[in-house]
Amino acid sequence: MAIWSEMRNIVRWLLRRSDPPPPPGTGQRIQAAEQAVARRRLLSDAQTARTTPQHCQPTKNLPTGTLDHEATPGRADR
Repeated sequence: MAIWSEMRNIVRWLLRRSDPPPPPGTGQRIQAAEQAVARRRLLSDAQTARTTPQHCQPTKNLPTGTLDHEATPGRADR
């Protein structure tokens, strides 16, 4: 099988032909599959959030300097 694909590639190179475009709707199928994976991940995260007590959920630290008053240390209107 690999020999035939290699032969096809050589013939295409010799004839300077590009690969044919993918069949119509391929991009839509790929996008639908990616959206389904993302939807399952969101639902799984939501289920975990509902079943885990609030005090057990991990917190996220924000980087310093993200708040407006921290970004300008010498402001006079504090």
